[in-house]
Amino acid sequence: MYFVNDAHQSNYYKLLEFYHSLNDPEYKSLCYILALPEIYNRTNGKFGEEGPMEWMYKFQDKEVEVEDIFTKEKNVIIERIYEEDESGNGIETEAYSTLSSGYRKLILLGANLFNSSYDDFNLCDALRTWDNELIKVYQQAVLVRLDREVN
Repeated sequence: MYFVNDAHQSNYYKLLEFYHSLNDPEYKSLCYILALPEIYNRTNGKFGEEGPMEWMYKFQDKEVEVEDIFTKEKNVIIERIYEEDESGNGIETEAYSTLSSGYRKLILLGANLFNSSYDDFNLCDALRTWDNELIKVYQQAVLVRLDREVN
């Protein structure tokens, strides 16, 4: 399997363990991209407890009291509220917004491979921004998603 360096490989296995995703090609392909040192180091390896895409946009957790419709028992749940600008777009975190366009496009690729309904990725735009190393990362991420890892 292709890794840009030893840190990339180490980060990848840490993320697979954290997300319990050794046998999940969707998670594995996204973790492979997030493990790139340029991305991983910006978050100190913390991408989100609920899922690996949480870190991209600012949010607030708010406690909300809800009533069970059957038992009428009241419970407190945590509701996640994502911050938006005046146009209704999510406000990006500094860790995400300061990445180069090539790395941002890799993250969008990873999100698309992780969840195909995430359709903000454009391959032709991405190919124009990637150097040879990031092209290899792209190829390996697709192979991982197809569950065809190559050594």
